[in-house]
Amino acid sequence: MKTLVRSCCWAILLLTSGMLTSPVLAQSYHPGLIPAGTSPGLPKVVINDNRTPGGTYREGVLDIDLVIVEADWRIETEDGPGIRLMAIAERGKAPSIPAPLIRVEEGTRIKARVTNSYPDSTITVYGFISRPQEKDSGVELKPGESHEFDFLVGEAGTYFYYLKKGLRLGRKTGEYEQLAGAFIVDPPGGSPPDRIFVINIYNSPVIPDEYLPGRVVGLTINGLSWPYTERIEPSVGDTLRWRIINASKRGHPMHLHGFYYDVLSRGGISKDEIYSAENRRSVVTELMDEQTTISMEWIPRREGNWLFHCHLSFHVSPDIRLPTADQSGHDHMAGLVLGINVKPGPSDLISVGEPKYVTLHANEFSSDSLSSYAFSIVSDQPPGAFREGIPGPLLLLKKHQSTFVTVKNHMSIPTGVHWHGLEIDSWSDGVPMWSASNGMVSPIMEPGAEFTYKLSAMRSGTFMYHSHLNDIPQLAGGLYGPMIVLEEGEVFDPVFDHIYSVGWKVPLPSSIEEWDLNGTDVQPNMTAHVGESHRLRLISIGPASVARFWATRNGEPFPLRAYAKDGADLPLNQQVEMDMSPFIGAGETMDYLFTPDEPGTYVLGIGSDPTFGWSQTWTVLPVGEE
Repeated sequence: MKTLVRSCCWAILLLTSGMLTSPVLAQSYHPGLIPAGTSPGLPKVVINDNRTPGGTYREGVLDIDLVIVEADWRIETEDGPGIRLMAIAERGKAPSIPAPLIRVEEGTRIKARVTNSYPDSTITVYGFISRPQEKDSGVELKPGESHEFDFLVGEAGTYFYYLKKGLRLGRKTGEYEQLAGAFIVDPPGGSPPDRIFVINIYNSPVIPDEYLPGRVVGLTINGLSWPYTERIEPSVGDTLRWRIINASKRGHPMHLHGFYYDVLSRGGISKDEIYSAENRRSVVTELMDEQTTISMEWIPRREGNWLFHCHLSFHVSPDIRLPTADQSGHDHMAGLVLGINVKPGPSDLISVGEPKYVTLHANEFSSDSLSSYAFSIVSDQPPGAFREGIPGPLLLLKKHQSTFVTVKNHMSIPTGVHWHGLEIDSWSDGVPMWSASNGMVSPIMEPGAEFTYKLSAMRSGTFMYHSHLNDIPQLAGGLYGPMIVLEEGEVFDPVFDHIYSVGWKVPLPSSIEEWDLNGTDVQPNMTAHVGESHRLRLISIGPASVARFWATRNGEPFPLRAYAKDGADLPLNQQVEMDMSPFIGAGETMDYLFTPDEPGTYVLGIGSDPTFGWSQTWTVLPVGEE
């Protein structure tokens, strides 16, 4: 399997490794599972909200003594199922997940003692270093061994530390991403008020079993899985500063509903790049690579219920819940999700001119044993058609004009539609039975039902709409489409404006033939003229899609100019030319400008790299030649 699929294999593995097995098989024995209602007699993990630093501080020195202990981790409720695992504790205290918070100001000296209490395994300790550094090679500890760390913390930033079971170059058995905690260095005098959220994941293979090649998995933010994660309750107009630490070995595109957030920094275990004001970009989704950090700032401008979550469908599916968990009345999501309840206050939404009305139909098609879904403007789709109308129709909105979209569900399954990236009222945000404001709620649309959403367009740019219920089959089935918001007087011209929607055809693609680009395997040839500027809008909306652009002219790299992300223009100094764009993850959009400067044959690539993706040939003619 080539690069594009490898890039998201960590998501696919959650499915293929047995996470979505039948309820009967899921009850089978697993050495790491603590069934609901039972207790192994181990110390209980304390859920760490990262508000209270660990250690003892005195006269510029922080002393902290850490030890690994076997523990009982309940990622939902105290009486629900748990996981038997190793966790980090301060000596003499209960173990915690995330591991104890280390938070000090610049100039502080750290004196840390770490003890390996594994009886039969070496551990490698990372993160007890002065920052910045290019990399941390780690310190190995044999069973029963301790190590004393003594260092100055270095530059302010958002970092973390973690312990890895096994040698630095040794083979890892299972995954131990719960052995990690935040390491924050504040500037002298401290930082503005903020919150710290750490993504910890535990994923351990079972004893080999022909019928249950599954895993016990815990996907958590600050130690808990949705809907048991902490509720954030700001007021309209509050300034929220968050530090997000991805301590896991997987990437996570982190998506905020209803609002933009400014990315203040990006870093990792050993260094952090803090952006100056002119370098801060506004986004609704930011792809965090494995073991990276970001700091962000945002202001809730409207009341209601909102979400901040990983946009990988496999990381928020209710099917990732632990075996023996009570499924009755459970929410339609689980895993890496934070709920935000914004208190009532004034709205920033603007409505100008006559509203627009659109009817959107959710259709279902069948072919043998497969099902496919698609949105359309008309409902009389040909019976028996398969993969028709994917992506859904382009919705053109005008900035500050209200658009009322009535969705009619003609499918045999319930659904709900999220208007991804738009700044709208919560009740229209489309998370069924969660999005709510002004006494209204986004419903579950059962078969035969309909609902009218009110879309507000506060800025022009590239957006998307998609199902937000049973995401894996519905997104892979085709329930998504592009949206473009135009400025007043702006006209969408498909001759110069091009949309590329990357999705999946099946829930578990194994080759490029099972990915979608604009619903087809073969991209049409294009014709352009020298000096013309073409806008290329890339949308990533598979359950775990990643994609990028690149271009060549007569076989040589040809630069594209970055222009916008998630519907917001990039800072001017980031609107630069590049031979190959960065990856965007599921739930992200990126806009580039393609301006050919001489006649010839150009090839636009969409995918991961030239070995895995789609090619589109552009014939560029001299000015005036047809």
